[in-house]
Amino acid sequence: MDTNDKTTAPSAEQAADFAALQAAANEASAGPPVGGEAVPVPNLDLAHELEGLIKVAVATLAPIFPSLRETYTPEVTTAAAGAIAAVCNKHGWMQGGMFGEWGEEIACAAIVGPLALTTYQGITQDMARAKAQAKQREAERISAPAAPVSVTDTGPTPSKGVVFGAPIPVPEGGGE
Repeated sequence: MDTNDKTTAPSAEQAADFAALQAAANEASAGPPVGGEAVPVPNLDLAHELEGLIKVAVATLAPIFPSLRETYTPEVTTAAAGAIAAVCNKHGWMQGGMFGEWGEEIACAAIVGPLALTTYQGITQDMARAKAQAKQREAERISAPAAPVSVTDTGPTPSKGVVFGAPIPVPEGGGE
């Protein structure tokens, strides 16, 4: 036996711990237990997520379709979300949540999208209103009577400048 080889047999406690870890790892990677189907874990938050989604959809579309606010009351929204979540849980759909890893991005788009649309519509209306007001001011300016001009003209105004077409005075002495 080599003196440099210091391998020792694991203790009974270490062997039991190692066996338990291996069993847990095999169980997690093995999938459903043998002889039965995987038991779906119900997603209790799915109904709340769906309810929130319905509320966002109603709030987003209500400016275009005002009747949605009357149709999707809080009671109806809660009942519909619960029914949809029950079907999803039964079939194992959307068990990672409504939007999975993209939930925050989708929520941001759901909030900022309608805000951007409303902002665009507001600015467009502001610009149209300003344009209409400018046209109205221009029309008022054109249709307003001109200020009366008083005519007190007594003839040409003497000037020290050059007047085109005026006779050139001949210098004294004949010039030639």
